[in-house]
Amino acid sequence: MGHIYGIDLLRFLASIAVVLFHFKSFGMHAPEQKATGQDVAFGFLPDWASSGWIGVQVFFVLSGYVIAQTAIGASWHGFFKKRAIRILPALWISATIALLIRIASGEPILERLFDWLRSMVLSPKGPYIDGVVWTLVIEAIFYTVIGISLFVRQRRGGKELEWLDRLAFLLGAMSGLFLIFYSVTAGMGLNVATSLDWFGYKLLLLHHGVYFALGMALFSVTHVKPTTPKLVSIVLLILLCLLEIRLKGNTDREVANATVIWLFMLAWLILSITLRPAIARAEIRGVLTTLGKLSYPIYLGHFVLGMYLVPHLAEIIENRLLLFAACMLFITTLALFIAQGPEPWGQQKLRSLFQRPWSHQKSKRPLA
Repeated sequence: MGHIYGIDLLRFLASIAVVLFHFKSFGMHAPEQKATGQDVAFGFLPDWASSGWIGVQVFFVLSGYVIAQTAIGASWHGFFKKRAIRILPALWISATIALLIRIASGEPILERLFDWLRSMVLSPKGPYIDGVVWTLVIEAIFYTVIGISLFVRQRRGGKELEWLDRLAFLLGAMSGLFLIFYSVTAGMGLNVATSLDWFGYKLLLLHHGVYFALGMALFSVTHVKPTTPKLVSIVLLILLCLLEIRLKGNTDREVANATVIWLFMLAWLILSITLRPAIARAEIRGVLTTLGKLSYPIYLGHFVLGMYLVPHLAEIIENRLLLFAACMLFITTLALFIAQGPEPWGQQKLRSLFQRPWSHQKSKRPLA
């Protein structure tokens, strides 16, 4: 199908939504994640910023679509290599920056080193050096599920798209049933509802599997003529995603804002797929590509850096609007630097590392 430039814009918007969500509660006078009252640095941010966590759910839908697209025609080992090259360098850079910031701020060195190591290898058990790493752990588990599916399909045979459809159904069904059970127990006020928020269930993709499944299903209907059952399944997945949003939100207003944002971005995804040829010919495609490249470093780098940067800059910038602008400029500039230099350099080094065993074996083959 080719590159979908509209997804680049979606990635950027989703990352900014998460940034605003965190900045909405950053402390003014000390590095705080959930400040209250007068200690809140940017209380002027709009109410919908409190629903910016929905950017993560948008990322999961995009991942379902893009990973399904990537899996077509890929070997299981090639798939894992490409995912590692895409994800790890920026993660390693951002995690190291977060480590240095937290150590420089006087936090216990040994504890932070262990947090850093867990982040570097995407350990399923935290804590992590940065508050957003858990979402990459969820992504890595989804990649593992896809990779295992590719391995099994290549051994047993079968059409790629059919395998992906079955996997999407399995993910959606398991996650959907879990969310329905969660909703029922929460509605009945049962104590078990609290335990269902355990991170282990997220690692099993029970909380977010519906988002990955929806992305995969959308990819499927762009490659073959959609049948009525498949369209019905997409509608059901959307409803289950909305249920997860309802369970995640703390207030009706927060849920309403998150729902509107998510539905808008879902509509843009569908529109981007439909209008891909027209967008690909547009002059703004270069801008969209740049925004897409910025989204990952911004997402990875804003949390710890922003939380510690705000109180330090507040000592010299009294106006809170200017303080916010300065912080955003700093984070965006750093993200641009990482996206243009260290990240592609790290990707190239990792790519070369993966190619070495193959190149070595190839060089030892006898000449024909």
